[in-house]
Amino acid sequence: MTKSFSTADIKARLSEMIGKVIYGHERLVVLRRGKPVAALVSLQDLRRLEALDSAGAETPGVHPIMRAFGGWAERDDLDTLTDEIYQKRAASLGREVEL
Repeated sequence: MTKSFSTADIKARLSEMIGKVIYGHERLVVLRRGKPVAALVSLQDLRRLEALDSAGAETPGVHPIMRAFGGWAERDDLDTLTDEIYQKRAASLGREVEL
């Protein structure tokens, strides 16, 4: 679970917060006036984020959610598949629900 702290808390307890990130494997959200503005994450998490960013640069024009699904991103028949799903739903009588 991600915890949130005000900028004042982070400033006052920076060493402790870094310890939470490094040794407690926590991710901390920094709040300014109650709104999230930054995050403290481990170097390992940062490397993963950077790798995702660079992987995204290799496939320009592909929506990030499609990259998350790997092979689905390259399919050109998604509209057809979606239409089939909606047709099957429309033809279905639904399922019985006990109340």
